Amino acid sequence: MMNYVFAFLIILAAAWGIGSGHAPEVAAAILKSGGDTVQLLLTVAGAMSVWSGLMAVAEKSGLTQWATRLLRPLIRLLLPGLRRDGEAEQCVCMNLVANLLGLGNAATPLGLRAMNAMRREQGLNDGRASAEMTTFVVMNTASLQLLPTTLMVIRTEAGSADPMGILPCIWLTSLSALTAGLLMCLILRGFASPKN
Repeated sequence: MMNYVFAFLIILAAAWGIGSGHAPEVAAAILKSGGDTVQLLLTVAGAMSVWSGLMAVAEKSGLTQWATRLLRPLIRLLLPGLRRDGEAEQCVCMNLVANLLGLGNAATPLGLRAMNAMRREQGLNDGRASAEMTTFVVMNTASLQLLPTTLMVIRTEAGSADPMGILPCIWLTSLSALTAGLLMCLILRGFASPKN
């Protein structure tokens, strides 16, 4: 649906510009923005490649297992149904670390691996989601970002004089979103639990 909305807005803006007698400016803007987009994509792809590679090295070196032990009390509290030292727990941990570093693109495949591992561990083959799965989706979507790497790369590429100046705002908003989402999960989990 959003593809149609964005396509409509782009066509409307181009038609408006051409119709109002600004066809040369519209053509120049299209060509310039195309080049800027390619350069931005290459810059972000480079940064994402470095961080994704570091995540792979961390997994192979055992650093993620250390991080899992460090984050285990939090994971146990929020996702109590996960098997201890299981694949799902480790994937959740790596996803949380990637999100803390602001690597949404690197966190996505880790999140998918975590969901598949949770599905296998909990024996859910009928399309249903467990409470742990829904809580994890909230944690992944409204993630706390200590270092929003992708955003800082974009701000640097756009010529920002202080690309890290947004950190306090990022910390406040991501912590607020995560807290609100987790509270709603706990409240709704309480309503969904069977009454004795």
